[in-house]
Amino acid sequence: MSSSIKTEKTSTGYYPGEQIPNIVLNGWEGHRLDLSEYRGKKVVLNFWAAYDAQSRANNVQLYNYLKETEPDVTFLSISFDENKNVFERTALLDKIDLNSQFCDETGANSEIYKEFQLRKGFKNYLIDESGVILAIDLSIEKLKNLI
Repeated sequence: MSSSIKTEKTSTGYYPGEQIPNIVLNGWEGHRLDLSEYRGKKVVLNFWAAYDAQSRANNVQLYNYLKETEPDVTFLSISFDENKNVFERTALLDKIDLNSQFCDETGANSEIYKEFQLRKGFKNYLIDESGVILAIDLSIEKLKNLI
């Protein structure tokens, strides 16, 4: 398991109007996330963990909403569960396609976790086709108004 963020500046988080850094995450069973491969598509990037009930609920809600009503928006989700079995069981229980789910098993020690300042709470991002952050902390209502 390895992850990295490709950026040239020290960050204090990422905000609307800024370019999202490229996230590369090697996960379970050979799955690989390279955020740069999604250029040209709108993306919702969600951070969560099974131990955090609110972030888990947001993950399920965003996934289901996008799958049912916005098939042109790509949903990508990164869990920070340190046990991959917990991550996999949770995704299966929540009936989420594992192809859109990734797990950084280093948890709070993850470079991604630190760079996005997730100790302050899990976040999600709406990213446009050129990699610019359009919005943070999306609810379904907020997402409906933005898409």
